[in-house]
Amino acid sequence: MTFSWKIPPWERHEDCTSLTVTLMDQGDGHCRISTEAVRGDDAIEALADLLMTPGSLLGLVSTPPALIGVVVRRGIDVMWMAQPPLQVFRDGRGRWQVTPTDASDVTVFSPMEVTGMISRLQSQYGRAD
Repeated sequence: MTFSWKIPPWERHEDCTSLTVTLMDQGDGHCRISTEAVRGDDAIEALADLLMTPGSLLGLVSTPPALIGVVVRRGIDVMWMAQPPLQVFRDGRGRWQVTPTDASDVTVFSPMEVTGMISRLQSQYGRAD
């Protein structure tokens, strides 16, 4: 599958347009988050920028084992970045669930979706350096 962009987001020289929140399972029933500003015209491009920017930890492995999900929010908001309004919990089957409490311009990517995107990006562009 090919991507529709002319210039990949991680190769563009432009300001960041979105925020990402990466949620990882700490293994003790808690999760840790990492927020980052990224480029892209939509949530898919923003996720690609997160995964393929040189030094990206998520882009280095094909299946991040502790990944709960990645949340992409359109626009830059320092308060949202500092304390993302997300509910993160385990459901009755023990699976992590991520629910944005402020759902305007927010996309939640599951571990399976992130893994699929990593695979597609690596097959077309190689690994992030």
